Amino acid sequence: MDCIPEPLASSNFLLSLDTRVSLEISSTISRPRTKIWPIGAPEAVGADVVVNDPELFKALCLDWDLAKSEAFVAKIPRYGFKALSEENMSPPKNTWALEEGTSELVEQYLTTKPPADVRDKRYPIRYIASSTWRKVISPEESVLLVDYHTHDIFAVVLRDFVEVPSVLSRIDKASAQHIAIGRNVRKGDPGHMAQYGYTAGARSAPNFAWARNLDKKYPYDFLASHNHEMMSAHTLVWNIATKKVPATIIAGFRAACADMPKGDWNTHGELKEARVSVDAFSGQHEITGLELGPPSGVCAGVYSRACHFEDAPADGPWVMSLTTNYDHLNLGGSFYSAKYGVMIKQATNTLIVHKATEWHGTTVHDVDWFDKSLVVQHRGFSLLVQNKLQSTWNKARLARSYKDDVGGDVDSGVLSTQEQQLTVRVSIRACLTF
Repeated sequence: MDCIPEPLASSNFLLSLDTRVSLEISSTISRPRTKIWPIGAPEAVGADVVVNDPELFKALCLDWDLAKSEAFVAKIPRYGFKALSEENMSPPKNTWALEEGTSELVEQYLTTKPPADVRDKRYPIRYIASSTWRKVISPEESVLLVDYHTHDIFAVVLRDFVEVPSVLSRIDKASAQHIAIGRNVRKGDPGHMAQYGYTAGARSAPNFAWARNLDKKYPYDFLASHNHEMMSAHTLVWNIATKKVPATIIAGFRAACADMPKGDWNTHGELKEARVSVDAFSGQHEITGLELGPPSGVCAGVYSRACHFEDAPADGPWVMSLTTNYDHLNLGGSFYSAKYGVMIKQATNTLIVHKATEWHGTTVHDVDWFDKSLVVQHRGFSLLVQNKLQSTWNKARLARSYKDDVGGDVDSGVLSTQEQQLTVRVSIRACLTF
């Protein structure tokens, strides 16, 4: 039997299609020519800001000890599945998956839209009936999905992940805004995906730096505030995950980024613990002393991708994704594991953790992709560690050590020609010009 219900034998998108959000930005704000990046979060304004409210910690499960976390994980229903060979996967690799009943307009769009790159090949399309999947995880189910033979986890699904609605709402707004201003890094796929946090740069020009792939230039003060909001969301989700996600997965994330900077925009530079701003209990709150999350992330809106896998660090092949808003009443937007034949239906406030290195994808949304005025609410963001980030950081660190040795101006962020050759065009963390 391929699917074994619990218990086993002993022993883881937002905005309209035009991805626009109204941004209130003063045109009078000047932008400095040179700034230390990251500069840190803006100071909290007003005396009504509550700092480290014990009731908020309790409501967000941040006060859980190890025993409570283990008890929570132990109660999550667990299912085991045998891995499929690549020849028997459905959908096959490099294939678009459409849920049964999806409009033919979607197929027409996928087969006629101009490719983002002339070298890109068009992927075949497959309609998949619900009965074809070994299991469909309903929008209400929280589950642990494991390999039948090894009992290793390959996916986690947690519903109602952020247990304070106003906190989730502010997280959703940050994600929505980043999709609105962030440049789409996956133009060949339906929907929009924008990077945030640290990136390794392009393959042809490695560069350890904070993501700045924006659709246009914005005032620096606005960007500092926005990055604080985005990293507040990123950090808070990470800290809740450390309480609710199995410890082996959390350990994998930590190991993968143990020797590099974390998501540290909201630390004022010199601090090693994060500072987060949230809305809760009809007021503004600040949470300090939180653990810094993984260094990288992406925001996605109405996004789908064909069956694929990605390279990832051996220690931490995981991607942790929170759906902050999903009111799409039609089909599509469901995550699936092709290797194990399982589809996970989407829902607002759902955390999905999965292995990037295994065949997976997202079913295409059943919408009229030709109608650019159509509004579809499916958005969220993912926490991850990019595969090349560690090696790029090692080169950046080498550059910093070299500058210290030769007495260079470490804080200028400017490398000589000799240093550029030495570091393969990588920048020094926190010493970047903006």
